[in-house]
Amino acid sequence: MLKIARNLIVAASLLAAGTASAEEVLRGVAALPENNVITQSFLRYVDMVNEAGKGVVSIQFVGGPEAIPPTQQDTALRNGVEDIQGGPAGYYKGVIPESDAFTGATVDAATARANGGFDMLAEVWKDKLGARLLAWNGAGTQYYVYLSQEPELTEDGSLNLEGMKLRSAGTYRDWFSSMGAENVMMKQSEVFSALERGVVDGFGWITFVSDIGVNRLIKARVGPAVWQGSPVIMMNDRRFESLSPQAQKILTDAALALEVEIAANIKARIAQEEARLAADGVALIEMEGDAGKNHVANAHKVVWDALAAKEPEFAAKIRPLMYPDN
Repeated sequence: MLKIARNLIVAASLLAAGTASAEEVLRGVAALPENNVITQSFLRYVDMVNEAGKGVVSIQFVGGPEAIPPTQQDTALRNGVEDIQGGPAGYYKGVIPESDAFTGATVDAATARANGGFDMLAEVWKDKLGARLLAWNGAGTQYYVYLSQEPELTEDGSLNLEGMKLRSAGTYRDWFSSMGAENVMMKQSEVFSALERGVVDGFGWITFVSDIGVNRLIKARVGPAVWQGSPVIMMNDRRFESLSPQAQKILTDAALALEVEIAANIKARIAQEEARLAADGVALIEMEGDAGKNHVANAHKVVWDALAAKEPEFAAKIRPLMYPDN
């Protein structure tokens, strides 16, 4: 009898040890194709977690838009179809209009974490999407206007887009309209063919435009740069809470490390991108003086006005944190 009891104890111990050491595998999906710079950043996070989390937690990347359409990925995350997701927060403005605070920010990720702005947004993600906001991996990446022909600036040096058709999406719409452009709403994946066929005269995009393969079709990048990228990494909050403290720490530490890495490398990456554009014959045009200042101020005004119209109390509280001294 004693021997049987001893064997049962040993068996239970072995089972407990096996259970404790079982690696948690998370399903990860991206909003954009695998070769996109935003998805590459997410995949860098996946690598960081998988390296640090061996035997504890790992992320299995199941794909991008071909796996789950981007417009459905927020719902899939909420419902637990996917565990973790990387992509532009602005894609889900219909559910989280507060995501505009990332776009309209002038602070970096470290500052947003230090001053409480990131935590305010994390609460919104949890309340509205049932998601844990892990990283803001779009900080430092800004936006330009890209045109198929060099523009003629006005007498005061401002950009006039009257009569031009620009590929547009949610955030760009009001900004382009304020400069006189006609918005042509289409998916990012359709930009190349639209430029090639002359359907549009340009578009707005982040700093790293070379990654979408349109350099031979554009003649000018017009700045100064505005806004910041809204890409984030988020996780189903129930799934996060189900993990061990060790696994949770691995996920959050990797998120912080990714933000630090991005901040450390962003200037060099921008310099490489500008050299690439110049080599491809793209003119890098910068509006100067008041024209440049007004260009930036107008872009940010569009974003913050939109947020204030939808979520006035939240906008008033977070604006000094994400867009200080303005």
